[in-house]
Amino acid sequence: MGLRSIIEATYEGRLTAYRRVFRKENGRTVQKDEAYLTEQPCALSWGGNYRQRGASLKQGLLPEIQYEARVFLSPDAEIPAGSRIVVAQNGVIRDFVTCGEAVKYPTHQEIIVTREDKA
Repeated sequence: MGLRSIIEATYEGRLTAYRRVFRKENGRTVQKDEAYLTEQPCALSWGGNYRQRGASLKQGLLPEIQYEARVFLSPDAEIPAGSRIVVAQNGVIRDFVTCGEAVKYPTHQEIIVTREDKA
């Protein structure tokens, strides 16, 4: 068993990646998110500080949550920076609004993702 297969054995999540497409509907151009990679095995990892763990940053009628996390997946997957990523892991679904450029290694790749939501 090689190092890559050992790392991939730790992936407990499933990733779906979306890209923004523009389509004509009823004479108007509309933006839609289109899935281009589905059910990709991955691992979602939280960072070490409160911003990365999802602390509420702004209080108000609807407190805002913003944080960064990391997604680990196969180096074979092609995910362009700016993609919307949804990860289902441990019974929880997280929708990340954008992702950074992937850092690829022979055994895996690592992508920083950003989530913004209302508490």
